[in-house]
Amino acid sequence: METEKRNAFLPDRRDFLKQLGSGITILFFCEAPELEAQGGRGYPEDFNAYLRIGEDGRVAILSGKIEMGQGVMTSLAQMAADELGVSLQAIDMIMGDTDQCVPDGGTFGSLSTRVFGPALRAAAAAARSVLLDMAAEKLKVPKERLGVEAGTIREMPGGSTRITFAQLARGQKIVRNLEGKAILKEISQFRIMGQSPQRLDAVAKVTGKARYAGDVRLPGMLYARLLRPPSHGARLVKADTAEAAAVPGVTVVNQDGLIAVLHPDPKTAAHALEKIQAEYEPAATAVDDQNIYEHLVAQAPAAAERGRKGDLAEGERMAGQVLDRTYFNAYVAHAPMETHTALAQVENGKATVWAATQTPFPNQQEVARALGFAPQNVRVITPFVGGGFGGKSSGGQHVVEAARLARIAGKPVQVAWTRAEEFFYDAFRPAATIKIKSGLDRSGRICLWDYRAYGCGSRGSDQY
Repeated sequence: METEKRNAFLPDRRDFLKQLGSGITILFFCEAPELEAQGGRGYPEDFNAYLRIGEDGRVAILSGKIEMGQGVMTSLAQMAADELGVSLQAIDMIMGDTDQCVPDGGTFGSLSTRVFGPALRAAAAAARSVLLDMAAEKLKVPKERLGVEAGTIREMPGGSTRITFAQLARGQKIVRNLEGKAILKEISQFRIMGQSPQRLDAVAKVTGKARYAGDVRLPGMLYARLLRPPSHGARLVKADTAEAAAVPGVTVVNQDGLIAVLHPDPKTAAHALEKIQAEYEPAATAVDDQNIYEHLVAQAPAAAERGRKGDLAEGERMAGQVLDRTYFNAYVAHAPMETHTALAQVENGKATVWAATQTPFPNQQEVARALGFAPQNVRVITPFVGGGFGGKSSGGQHVVEAARLARIAGKPVQVAWTRAEEFFYDAFRPAATIKIKSGLDRSGRICLWDYRAYGCGSRGSDQY
């Protein structure tokens, strides 16, 4: 089963390489500790990203990572540009497009710059070495006498013999896998890393030209508003959609538990939704905001010890003062400026979804399962994402909703959660009960520290 899940992310390598035009392409692999924590890598065995130097000398970085305001579009471009020896303006970042990028598990854990970045640096350094080899052969000059600056390789120092990246790449199709350890530049050689250039997305965002999922428009598209339960676990008893269906131009969908109203105008769709008469049976639960913290402790599984030093009983015996306290940490919504939004189009057995997501490739798999399509017939495009903080990495409910509705309606459909829906369906940061027993010896030094976390994994329990 694990092998099947991993292989679901794999592109056909031969088909992938056929799609590459002339130019110099470096394929590379990046370890994924955030996926290992979930029980599997989910990445291809040989490569999961690449950079390509085109016939015009421009460098395309294609990665499953996405830009959601954290600045990785710029930081990753800085790394590649410095190692490769081109200007920052020569880099084109193509991110989160399942048709163009190689599979990636997602963007979360603040790992793009510090984990993916070093792999990208290595790929750029390897590409630089490949280019120097090619230039040495073309120019009949030993590689050791060549240097790279602004996309040009020239004889150093001060030689007039030179050749550009564009000239080397023209008319050729060279594909290299990054293997072994690339020779990275020293910090003293950095010209772009360590600087604070204008962000690559700055102008688009301050002028309003940046496109988010909610900004995408397609001919004939409809806006959807979905019927939601009043509480989690509530069961729909009945729903009368006749009055909503009577609103001019409204299409009502009621299929396999999915009830929605569609209309070319989002306000009309919202107005029609209010006309649905629905009756729900609430789920029986004994947990509420008054006893949630006691519940977390009572239902906690067997403890997993993260670290032990010394002896707790001895520490307590040595303590002149013991503090035994319990702390409560509430559920916290991510509350990004952009709510979960997706626009889907299903045509000729293929689905295309523009989605606000941190996980385009997992979402591709979810849509494929929901529609019964092969994964290669589903394309997820990630425009700029208006914040996520982890909330857009857990599940693609909005993506699947848009895809299902688009298939049923036969027209493009946009699902944009309201702020109320965002708070209802967001994957909240978990609540926690934290119990800490600590003690100070008679010199005022900590001699006792017993830390127990309930309901939130290992939060704060690592010892340093």
